[in-house]
Formats: sequence, C-alpha cells, structure tokens
Amino acid sequence: MMITKEAYEEQLAKVKEYHGELCGGIAIGTKLAMYGMDLLGFELNKRHKNLVVFLEIDRCMADAVLVVTNCSMGKRALKQMNYGKFAVTFCNMDTGEAIRICDDDANKPKGKKETKDELVARFRETPAEELFKVQKVRVFAPEPQWPGAKHTSVFCSVCGEKVTDDHHVLRGGKPVCISCANGSYYELIEE
Repeated sequence: MMITKEAYEEQLAKVKEYHGELCGGIAIGTKLAMYGMDLLGFELNKRHKNLVVFLEIDRCMADAVLVVTNCSMGKRALKQMNYGKFAVTFCNMDTGEAIRICDDDANKPKGKKETKDELVARFRETPAEELFKVQKVRVFAPEPQWPGAKHTSVFCSVCGEKVTDDHHVLRGGKPVCISCANGSYYELIEE
C-alpha cells in the first residue's frame, strides 16, 4: 500500500482534531506514522494488539503517532523513550520485526526559510521515501515492558509506594523505585 493523498488528508484531519491545530510536527508525524505502519503491513484505522511503538521525542509529532497508530501508553503499546530525537520505532510483537524511522533532512528546507503553510505543503507533497531514513532494528525491551497484564508488583523500600512491571532497581537486595534511586521530577512540600 502506498500512502495516498486521500489517506494522508484523512489521517491529518484526525490528528489536527486531536492535537488542536495544524503544525509542521503533526504534518510530518502523520506521514511518518503512516509510513511505518505501511512498511510493517498494518492497516490504518484499526487497533493492532501486536504493534508496539517507541517514540524518541515528546513534541507535536508524538500526538500524530498516537492517533495514526491507535497505540496508547495506557495499553502499554506506546513507549516514550524521551531521547529528543525525531525518530520512531515500530515493532511487530508477533514476528519480532522492527523498523526505526528517523528524519532524513525532513526538517531542513532547501534554501529559504519556510512558513508553516509551506512546511506543511512540503510534507504533504513529498513522498515518505524522500523524507525519512528507515533502519531495521532489534528492540531490547524486557518482557515486563511489553503490553499485557502487569507482570510484577513490589513496594519501594524507601518511600513505600507500589511499583509495577520491573520499574525498580535493587539496592542492598531491596526494591527501590526509580525516583528514590535516581532522583525525581518533584519534591514533597511539608505543610
């Protein structure tokens, strides 16, 4: 299946509605997500229990990938890697096949500075093969990180909070949550 203009416009409209506006990130993210699904043989507009997607960025593009793939964090099929890179890995759990698609000069205009409309138009018109680099990859994610029922449950020996799916480390043989072990994004305020 090739990415048709009609299919692209349909997906882009869905993403725009979800995201709240049309911008370069969702225009290129929509095409990237469609391309990844196409290359692994997944149909659009369906939820695929065997598809897991690893996002390497937390910008507008992430909303496009979520909407187009129908993968979500709640279903444990959308993984946020937070590398700050314009790249996404699509993995078929049934076959083990995985591809990583990254920006291959997609965000580098040729010549002059582009307006938002020019950027969106370029992403709309340029074939995916010219926008992205595709790499075959092997995904290293431990079994508890894959979709399905929770695999483990422990209580942090420092804060006492429950930690699921091996999101802890062992310190002195005791389970410690990641935020107690490595520092957290928040600080408790005592009242």
